Amino acid sequence: MKILGKKSLSSVVMVFLYVLFILCIMAILAGGIFVIKNFEFFTKDLLSGTYIMIYLSAIPALVMIVQFLQIFNTLRNENIFEKQNVKRLGVSYIASIIIGVMYAINVLLIYFGVGIKLEGYFILYPLANVAISIIFLIFGIGIVVLKEIYRRAIEYKDENDLTI
Repeated sequence: MKILGKKSLSSVVMVFLYVLFILCIMAILAGGIFVIKNFEFFTKDLLSGTYIMIYLSAIPALVMIVQFLQIFNTLRNENIFEKQNVKRLGVSYIASIIIGVMYAINVLLIYFGVGIKLEGYFILYPLANVAISIIFLIFGIGIVVLKEIYRRAIEYKDENDLTI
């Protein structure tokens, strides 16, 4: 299977990203309506704050999806070494780190806010938040490395184009 161009792997990934984009927008809209309708529940205690943090983490996730859609669009158009992709990777890195930090804050809210009240619930929920936080922080670091490699590749390509 081809990686670049139309009817390639990048086109398949773009379809998946469009589905994620639509689902993320639907989740943001539905979550916003749910929070507004149940506002008194979400101002009750710190556990409610964790729900709001998870809801707000959908915004940087949406930003990441948009950036990846633009990157894969350049791959589909076979314009691989576009300088704008370096900026897009930078925005994705920041969004990923924000999500990781938000989930780390969730863990702190859980331990300091509701840890004593919910003994059985106390194990699984924080562990899931720790795992998600670590995944997004590592993903952000990986994107930074990829961004630097990509930036260098563009520099070498530009140098190579000038020597011909």
